[in-house]
Amino acid sequence: MAATYKVSYVVSGEEHPGAILNTEKRPRKGDDIKLGSRKFKVIEVIDLMPPKGEFRYLHATLQTQNP
Repeated sequence: MAATYKVSYVVSGEEHPGAILNTEKRPRKGDDIKLGSRKFKVIEVIDLMPPKGEFRYLHATLQTQNP
């Protein structure tokens, strides 16, 4: 069974609420992420705590992309 990543997404430099989402693919610096109708670039990924079973807990900082 593949790992599930629980990712806390925070948008840097604006008052976007961010999100907490589950994904089967680990986000990486430089990835494009879509939250709602907006696109963002991942600028940082940090492990929040050691894995628990099949779950991995991450924090990802996002930056707004120009349209």
